[in-house]
Amino acid sequence: MGDTARSVLRNSFASTAGQFINLAVGIISNVYVARSLGVSQFGMFNWGLGMATLVGPLANASIDNVIVRNVARNKRELPELFASAMFIKALASTICYFGIILYIYLRGYTGLQLFVGYILCAIVITESLGYACRSSLVALEQQTITATISVIVNTLRVALVVTFVRYGFNILAVSIISFGASAATFIAQTAAIKKYSHPSDSWVPRMRSIKCLLVGGMSYMASTVFAGVFDRIDFVLLEIYCGVNEVGIYSAAYRILEIMTMIALNFGCAIFPILSRQVKDSRSAHATTLLRATKYLLIFGIPFSTSICLLSHDLMVGLYSSRFSAAGTCLAMLACSRILLFAIIPGQQSVQARNAQIWLAPPAIIRTIVNLGINLLLIPRYGFLGASIAMLISEPIYHILIYLFAFRGIERFNPLALMIRPVLASIFMAGEILLLRPYSAIFSAIIAIPTYLLAFYFLGGIDVYDKQLIIKLISNIKPSKKNRCES
Repeated sequence: MGDTARSVLRNSFASTAGQFINLAVGIISNVYVARSLGVSQFGMFNWGLGMATLVGPLANASIDNVIVRNVARNKRELPELFASAMFIKALASTICYFGIILYIYLRGYTGLQLFVGYILCAIVITESLGYACRSSLVALEQQTITATISVIVNTLRVALVVTFVRYGFNILAVSIISFGASAATFIAQTAAIKKYSHPSDSWVPRMRSIKCLLVGGMSYMASTVFAGVFDRIDFVLLEIYCGVNEVGIYSAAYRILEIMTMIALNFGCAIFPILSRQVKDSRSAHATTLLRATKYLLIFGIPFSTSICLLSHDLMVGLYSSRFSAAGTCLAMLACSRILLFAIIPGQQSVQARNAQIWLAPPAIIRTIVNLGINLLLIPRYGFLGASIAMLISEPIYHILIYLFAFRGIERFNPLALMIRPVLASIFMAGEILLLRPYSAIFSAIIAIPTYLLAFYFLGGIDVYDKQLIIKLISNIKPSKKNRCES
């Protein structure tokens, strides 16, 4: 378990740290763009990204997890699988892009919004190809590479965005830079993957690998397509019924929500290759990894979600200015909607590792139908608040259904038992935040961290196994440093 824990911590830390840096510099870019160009152009930008994300699962052909699972089990399959994935994704994403162009044409968009849509939606192609690269590197347990490339490219992207906006360019220039950054990430990741190849490897797509990916991807297709619709249909409906200003307000809050989602998903990516091996080799190790992963994700996720919910208004006004103050209520609802995500992600990865992902489809379909129905009912009346209410209702339903539909055997332990101590510790933390927030939101957020940790410790949240694991990790770090010095 020591090697497994180190691998999970190293890769999840690298990936999460990289994403945090990306989100930090991304928030700088978003805040600057929103403040400088206004709600309308900011909404236009996120509308374009929303359309690209909406068709993303179709463009990706739902084969990314198949790549991770197969390469994690046999790394010799990488060259052929990678080449075959590139062929599938290039074809699928190009078809999706022309589908978006047709939608834009039929809707009759003109002027700046038309060009922003054309350029931003081209990201669907580069992102699709880039996901194949990322999946390959995840399977090789090289998230440090993906994180490094992503941080470098996104830092340059933000620097260019701020510079161009500062000198009077509008959202069209921001869109072009964003597309260029996506393409650069794909190129850099492809070059990194080639370093893991042997001169005798054949980087040529083969029909057998294409069939393998498509057949494996079919079981992911329904859940990923409906997940894509769920994630961005509110952006499209807001634009249709209320205009890009409402999209701008809603997307500002949604950006903060993406931080929560990113933490859970990156941790899941780190444990997925390990679970894929353990599901064949050791049932007991698989069960231990799953239980511990869920516990540690909840320890972090519950207080993080609670803090965002309590400080939502201060976050939106402090970051985006008073013009976005209405997004504070929106963010509070969105943060509450994702708390159960941290209890579900490890088990969801386990379901995919044992190739039972078809059971993830019914919850995804039900969630999308419920969310779409509530959005259609509330968005025309309440705008972005209606979209937030739809998320608050449909997301917990999805997580409960995932547990009931998809979890079997190993995954069917009670995650609620793991939530008790983090929830109780978060109550102490919440009281401290509410007490100090009127004086200083920043100070209350800083003090909240030791408050939570102390409460969690005194509630008995650290067990014997946790202490042994911490000692193992520390003891394994020290010799490795010594060995490096000796060498």
